[in-house]
Amino acid sequence: DWVDFERGAKVAGAKFYYVKGGLALLENALVQFGIKKVTEHGFTLMDVPDMVNSRVLEVTGFAPRSSDQSDEYYIEGEDLAMIATAEMPITGYHMDEIIDEDKLPLFYAGFSACFRKEAGASGKHTRGLFRVHQFNKLEMYSFCLPEQSKEIHEKIRAIEEEIWQEIGIPYHVINIAAGDLGAPAAKKYDIEYWSPVDQKYRELTSCSNCTDFQAKGLNIRVRRKDGTIETLHTLNGTAISLARTMVAVIENFAEKDGKLKVPAVLQPYLGVSEL
Repeated sequence: DWVDFERGAKVAGAKFYYVKGGLALLENALVQFGIKKVTEHGFTLMDVPDMVNSRVLEVTGFAPRSSDQSDEYYIEGEDLAMIATAEMPITGYHMDEIIDEDKLPLFYAGFSACFRKEAGASGKHTRGLFRVHQFNKLEMYSFCLPEQSKEIHEKIRAIEEEIWQEIGIPYHVINIAAGDLGAPAAKKYDIEYWSPVDQKYRELTSCSNCTDFQAKGLNIRVRRKDGTIETLHTLNGTAISLARTMVAVIENFAEKDGKLKVPAVLQPYLGVSEL
C-alpha cells in the first residue's frame, strides 16, 4: 500500500498519485544519495523555477504550445509552461550572458518536480509509476567551452553509471543513432535497466551533448582570453528520475515474502535493511 493512484486520480486525474510509507522513505533516500553523489563530483545544487517562458522552452528543444507534439502543461493566459525537466530552467540560467573563459566549465544539478502530459503514450508501461504526469528528478547540467564538451559528456555518462552500479541495478548503455536524436542533441546516451519482470531492458536515464544548439538560441556566450566572443556548449544528464528508479529498485530488490530489500548504499539514509 505504498502508491495510491485511486486517490491521486480523484484529486488531480489519471496518472497522478500519492507515494507514502516505505516507498516515500525510499524516494527520500534516493534523493539524498543522488545529491551527495553529484555534489561530490563538483556540481552545484540548485532549486529551480517550476515554470519557464516559451523562449526557454522552445530553445531547450521542447515543442511549442501550438504544436500537436507538445507534451507540456501551459498556463492559460500566460507565457509560461510547467517544466518537464530541470534542464529547462537551468538552460535559461545564463541566457543573454557572456561568461569569461576562465569561469568554465560550470556544473549545476537541479532537483525539481517534472510535469508531462505523456500524450499519445500507449502500452502496458503507461500504467503504474513508469509513465506518469508528475515525478521528481535530479538533473545534471554543464556550460562549457566547445573543446570541453566531448570529455564532459563522458564524465556525465560515467556518473550515471556509477549511480546504478552503487545501487546495484543491472543496466546497459546505448549510443543513440543520429537519426533518432532530438533537435538539441548532437550525441546522446541512454541507460536502460534490466527488468526481471518484463525480461527486457527499459529506459531509465539519458545524457546529451547539445553542443551550441541551446546556447545559440538563448544567446549564451564565452569571452575568450584574447577578447573574442563565441557560443559555448551545453550538456545535460539525468542523475536520478525518482519514479522510474523506484520501479527499478522494486523489480530488482523485491523479496518473496513481500518485503523490499534496501540496497546497501541506501541503508545509511533509511537506517533499515528492508522495508
